[in-house]
Amino acid sequence: MGFDHLHLILNHVPVIGIIIAFALFLLSFSSGSGDLRRASLIVFAAIALLTIPTFVSGVGAEASIRSEPGVSATLVRRHEGAAMLGLWFVEAAGALALAALWRSRQPGRSQRGMNIAMLLLAVVAVGLMARTGNTGGAIRHPEPGTLQGASQRIRSARS
Repeated sequence: MGFDHLHLILNHVPVIGIIIAFALFLLSFSSGSGDLRRASLIVFAAIALLTIPTFVSGVGAEASIRSEPGVSATLVRRHEGAAMLGLWFVEAAGALALAALWRSRQPGRSQRGMNIAMLLLAVVAVGLMARTGNTGGAIRHPEPGTLQGASQRIRSARS
């Protein structure tokens, strides 16, 4: 199994995982459950750890698919840039989640500031990971509504 296969196995974990962590975090506010909030922070931290091998496998996957026909170097670079930015924000969310978990062990300390910061950071991380997933999918899935898909249909019609 090469890096491209490993990346295909791992790539959904950060994208879907950050959404799940964010949903649990939001749900913890509406339910008022401190246990659910701590669980969501643990999920944020776990996703941050799992995002690292996903990114590294992506770098290896780029090297193995670079010479394949039909792979756009521009789309690969766009995906890599989105992934790098997403990685930084997911890692920051994971670090903040660990800090919030640590701070929650001290009774009587307000978590309000940490919760607001976590919420804002999570919103950005979710958006960036959604963009990363979208740009990654565009590398191999030029759907009919995209410019690349349209140009492929035109080339096929001319042949």
